[in-house]
Amino acid sequence: MEALYQKQILELAQQSRLSKFNNTAPFQATFYNPTCGDKVEVSFTIKNASIQKIGIKVSGCALCEAGAGLLLKIVDGVSPEKARQTRTTFSDWITNQIAVPPNDEMQKFLPVRTIRNRHKCVLLAFDAMCKALD
Repeated sequence: MEALYQKQILELAQQSRLSKFNNTAPFQATFYNPTCGDKVEVSFTIKNASIQKIGIKVSGCALCEAGAGLLLKIVDGVSPEKARQTRTTFSDWITNQIAVPPNDEMQKFLPVRTIRNRHKCVLLAFDAMCKALD
């Protein structure tokens, strides 16, 4: 079972590696995890009231990259309000505040729920996105 989750997490990590950060995008932010040194840069546009053309640059661990891959997969095309809510529900689930994963993509991070010191790694891209929206 753990091998399945590891494979899925690594696939999400690969997606973030293929993404291209756009340094001319109107919405940009960088977020750091000072504990481990991970850094995520996020860029995107908002068109027709939805987040589009997300670009990500990650300097960090595979879980940080996978969290960024998750962001790419589930936030593209949603409203800023929905994107913020997605971050909140993902955080609530990964930190064991709610029992049921908000969606199937988040379910891939099930093994991380028990590793408290890795939660911030997984959420870093979502935090960068929220910072860019601010």
